[in-house]
Amino acid sequence: MKLLKRINGRTAIIVAGGLLTAYLALILTVTNLGQSKLEESQRQSLSLKIRNYTDNLSFFFDVSQQNLANLASNQATTTYFANLAAGMSVKYGLGSSLFNLEQTIGGYMHSSKIDNLPIYKRVRVIGLGGTSIIDTGDGLMPPGPPVPLKEMEHHRKRIEISKTESGVSINLLHTIYHQNKPVAVLVAEVNNDVLIYQLSIQEHKSSKSCLSLLTPLGGIKVWNTLTPDTPVLASPPPAMSANTQLIYLEKLVKGTPFKLISWYEPVNNQDIFTSTWFIAAISLLAVPVLAGLVFLMRVYNANLVLQTEIAVAAEQQKSLAEKNALLSQEVDKRRASEMELAFRAAHDDLTGLANRQAGMAALQRAIDKANVSGNSVLVMFLDLDNFKQVNDTVGHHAGDRLLIQTSERLQRAIRHTDTLARFGGDEFMLIIPELSGQDAARVLAHGILSLFEEPFNHDGQEFFVSTSIGMAMYPQDGDTPANLLKKSDAALYRAKETGRNGYSFYDANMNQDLQRKLALNVRLHQAITNDELDVHYQPIVDLKTGQIVAAEALMRWTDRELGFISPAEFIPLAEKNGLIHRLGDIVLQQACHQAAQWQALAPLAIAINFSSVQFRQCEQLQQRILQVLAEVGLPPDRLEMEVTESIFIEQDTCLINTLNHLKSVGVQLSIDDFGTGYSALSYLQRFSFSKLKIDRSFIQGMTNNVADRSLVNAMLAMAKSLDLKVVAEGIEEQPQADYLNLLGCEYGQGYLFSRPLSAAEFTQLLQSQALQIA
Repeated sequence: MKLLKRINGRTAIIVAGGLLTAYLALILTVTNLGQSKLEESQRQSLSLKIRNYTDNLSFFFDVSQQNLANLASNQATTTYFANLAAGMSVKYGLGSSLFNLEQTIGGYMHSSKIDNLPIYKRVRVIGLGGTSIIDTGDGLMPPGPPVPLKEMEHHRKRIEISKTESGVSINLLHTIYHQNKPVAVLVAEVNNDVLIYQLSIQEHKSSKSCLSLLTPLGGIKVWNTLTPDTPVLASPPPAMSANTQLIYLEKLVKGTPFKLISWYEPVNNQDIFTSTWFIAAISLLAVPVLAGLVFLMRVYNANLVLQTEIAVAAEQQKSLAEKNALLSQEVDKRRASEMELAFRAAHDDLTGLANRQAGMAALQRAIDKANVSGNSVLVMFLDLDNFKQVNDTVGHHAGDRLLIQTSERLQRAIRHTDTLARFGGDEFMLIIPELSGQDAARVLAHGILSLFEEPFNHDGQEFFVSTSIGMAMYPQDGDTPANLLKKSDAALYRAKETGRNGYSFYDANMNQDLQRKLALNVRLHQAITNDELDVHYQPIVDLKTGQIVAAEALMRWTDRELGFISPAEFIPLAEKNGLIHRLGDIVLQQACHQAAQWQALAPLAIAINFSSVQFRQCEQLQQRILQVLAEVGLPPDRLEMEVTESIFIEQDTCLINTLNHLKSVGVQLSIDDFGTGYSALSYLQRFSFSKLKIDRSFIQGMTNNVADRSLVNAMLAMAKSLDLKVVAEGIEEQPQADYLNLLGCEYGQGYLFSRPLSAAEFTQLLQSQALQIA
């Protein structure tokens, strides 16, 4: 019995000790494996987090640069630099475009936010000469860091880093171009708080971590709950480098000169872990020795503690797995967002067609392919006729529906190899590769025009809209997308001028015409500013006595580079660009002043032509006429306002009130070029005209053409019945004057009596007449 007890007791102790040793060995092995797996999982999770941070930051800079590119090429920016290049003054146009540009940039800056954090501290526009054009700073901000303007002449965009008193400053630079030449730099200073927010969105105060964004000129402190008092980290500090338990990660921010570095404390630093299966096995093995080994109970209790810790570790691992799944979902959302942004950057939001940028890229690809194959490429530039009337009458929503229906019709009519792009507004570009020649282009143009013969429909209402087409072909008309677009636009302008609802091919004369019009536009602005325009005067004589009774004021322009410019050329140009108001004011001021001086020689009336465009500002025109008459001391009844029939096409209350008021104070009204426009007796009955001027085209053909003579006879008879005086223009031969005098025409004007004269020459003519009468 004693031997049995001895054997059983020793055996139990040895077996229990051996089993306990094996148990502990297994526990240590499992703990080491579990610790390694846990640390590997945490490192992968943290690496995914850091990569997500850097991807977000890279995406932020890409989108910001694209937004700046859109801002640098939007309408307000291009209008300002176009006006600046055209020499427009601040008073006449440049100030307005500068104000629009300031509003656009200010609105962009204040609307650019991420979670209510402004993206930019400051946005500036700096000319390549160093002049600050726009600065959204509040006036208290110090001057911004120097901008490498010379380098930006050769770069479209750039990230500029500078060192300031408050730390590191990050500026996004984008070059602004006008006519493919750099003219200024758009500078946007990034708000560092936005970067810090995007790099710490998944951090919380309970986590032990430290992050820093490194730049070539220093670091930006992002997050630090490891050592809060540590300044900006440019490299691992000695204390962190010596701590091998910390997890250190670093990653470059793609597309930028930045690098994100970080340190993390592991989730758990315990040395021993086990599992439920091993706890159960050890428990079963510990039962035989519980009766004789007290210390085995302590082992059992220790196992319970370890089991609890393993459960906690499992919960933590489960939480990390859920976070990893959320991070994966967020990455998928980011990728989908990037794909959507890429699509929207290359397509029009309204029609879904390729936008201007994508269209130009497609044209470049077509040119490159045609350059290899030797084929032609046709560029068709389309513009809807009178599209503005649709917006004004039916509404902008109907205009949008019209653009969508137009794009659908055009898409159905083209091949899959062709490219259709919307350039903005009502302009479309169609790229036709591998075209055989102009005959095929004509067929295609006729087909597109026929698409607009069917009515468009909006909310049950039908309306018709036509289109005009300008065409240019590679390689004969140009070898770059910009050249082809420019020349197809010139052809479109010709198609518009020749009546719309048609097409036109580009030819060299179009470019010359456009160049001359551009030159005339610039020179006319300069001529007005430099007072280079003259007013000449042509006598109006009494056909019975031959005496001068009035003078018509005629504007003359002789440019020092272009020579004599006919009024028939620069007056319509002034009506289109708005300069007609300044030209009219010059003539009104000079002619009335001169007529006031001539009153001492003869009771002379002055006839001044007024454009229909001037009457779009009826009240201002009325006030200016009365003001000038009062300033120069000319009686109102000595002023004859000559207007054409075109002003009555679109009558309104303002026009009628203006003419009636001027007539009531004594100003004489004369209808000019009668018979050449929209002649209607109702105009003569409705307004109190005092004179009627027969156009020279009827007078010149009167002696040889029976029809013209009959028309002149009819006009004179009608004028007499309405109690109107008649002035015949363009009298060049004495038989014409005699015939008109015989028919009772009161006044004549033409080269038979005198050509238009300068003020000094006309004064001499009046003095000679006064001597003859005396």
